[in-house]
Amino acid sequence: LERTMLRRAPRLSAALRALSTQANSAPAVYVQKFGGTSLGTPEKLEKVQGIISTWHNKPARVIAVVSAMSSYTKSEGTTSRLLAAADAAVNRGRFGPIIDKIENTHLAIVYIDKIEDTHLAIVYSMLKDHQVKEMAREHVNGELTHLKRFLESLTVIRELSGRSMDMIIGTGERLSAGVIAAVLQQHGVPGEYVNLSNVFDAIDASAPDFTELAKERISEKVQPILDEDKVPVVTGFIGHVNSGILEGIGRGYSDLTSGLVATACRADALQVWKESDGIFTGNPTKLEKAHLVHHVTPREAAELTYFGNEVLHPSTMESTIEENVPVHILNTFKPESKGTIVEPRSSHPSRGVVAISSKKGITLLNISSNKKLGSTNFLNNVFARAAKHGIKVDLISTSLVNLSFTLHETVTQKQIQEFVADLKDIGSVTVRKERAIISAIGEGMRSVRGLAGKMFTCLGTEGINIEMITQGANEINMSVVIDMHEQQKALEAVHKTFIEDAEDATQTA
Repeated sequence: LERTMLRRAPRLSAALRALSTQANSAPAVYVQKFGGTSLGTPEKLEKVQGIISTWHNKPARVIAVVSAMSSYTKSEGTTSRLLAAADAAVNRGRFGPIIDKIENTHLAIVYIDKIEDTHLAIVYSMLKDHQVKEMAREHVNGELTHLKRFLESLTVIRELSGRSMDMIIGTGERLSAGVIAAVLQQHGVPGEYVNLSNVFDAIDASAPDFTELAKERISEKVQPILDEDKVPVVTGFIGHVNSGILEGIGRGYSDLTSGLVATACRADALQVWKESDGIFTGNPTKLEKAHLVHHVTPREAAELTYFGNEVLHPSTMESTIEENVPVHILNTFKPESKGTIVEPRSSHPSRGVVAISSKKGITLLNISSNKKLGSTNFLNNVFARAAKHGIKVDLISTSLVNLSFTLHETVTQKQIQEFVADLKDIGSVTVRKERAIISAIGEGMRSVRGLAGKMFTCLGTEGINIEMITQGANEINMSVVIDMHEQQKALEAVHKTFIEDAEDATQTA
């Protein structure tokens, strides 16, 4: 019966498909990725070990990929503090107080059960508990001692290379993975720490063979542990990357690592555990009527990620979807929630717009040609100079002698100034700061007529001026650029028009 259901319903969740596999062959394999804010306190970590234990006991084979710990927000997290420590060592020579905060975060988890251990000494073997705690304590002390010595050397050198930054940043994931492996052992789960910090001596993350080489190296480290029915607890940091992991991959590198681990170990699904239920029709903190979307296509997820919905690192999608690994986004603190599934090769052609996303703090550039160059040479010159200055572009709108585009938020003011100065010989340049991008996203948009007209109408009714509008030939994303101070009003209007009114019309029909 279940096989028949699977044939008739190809979009059933990854969990159900994997359970079918389990019933007929070896246990299913799940890669579970936990972000830093799911790990930063003893209470949160208790939830995480419960999730891992539940899936391990199904039975299923589980691989945990973990980020550096964050107590409540990323700004208070270990990675942010490590970056601050590196900056202090190079520029000011003071890093001790920041490292003490990191040490307190991790040692608090190691020792949180100390009082309980004392009272349960009669029931549990004290030697066993003591060994696990000592192992975790030595791991934390060893990592931080090495880090302090390295930072001390930086106070003399006063120079921070990409490789040096990787050594510092990777400490966060190494601390996290070691402590979590110990916590699992305390709860009877055979967790084993796996360090991916030195998988490469040096590699270009943009190289064509990066993914295949990474999968090969990861499999060599992780698969033997998995084959022993243990739970590998893997560092989300993978190194060493040319120019440093932040420049080569970005802050979402642990998401990418989880995707590589899932494909390397042929997982039945990648579960990404976060503090939200999944992907919503809009930001639920800004839109009262935003609701959960249970299924999205890979292209929809990729567009949402790029245009403001911080779901996953874009490269995670590429690695998992190519290998047909479903991605299931779930809530660490509401594990019973269905979450959102990014299903390979799925499509929903009749849905129209699936979600609304936004990005603020955007800079809009408009370049008008001086007509000394033909249209082709004009465009070539602009983009050649953009590449020269490392300018990353989000949206583009062009005519014969005019080009408008938005700059990615990572582009610095210095880069913008130098780029604008370099363009003056080919045209006049207008720079507009404090702009926002509002995007309507959905694979079914191509089958819905009049979407651009609706966008103009709904924003015009609210008195919001559209400074730029773009829609690609694939018709999966329609984006507009507006004044940043009107972002909230625009979000509400666009969500009502494309999500709420559309759903009301469907229910009425």
